[in-house]
Amino acid sequence: MENKHLVGSVVSLLTDPRKRLTVNKYLKRIYYCEEIGDGDKKMLSFFERELIPIPLN
Repeated sequence: MENKHLVGSVVSLLTDPRKRLTVNKYLKRIYYCEEIGDGDKKMLSFFERELIPIPLN
């Protein structure tokens, strides 16, 4: 199974589309992301079904 979101891409949450995340790592079907503008630089983990791509304008 291929990963849908590439490392370095910007995505948002399905439940909160206003929240912007950067994909840092993809391991074993889990995306490890960092919230843009978060000073603490916490790593958050999500499944692919929880993320939506942000279209380039």
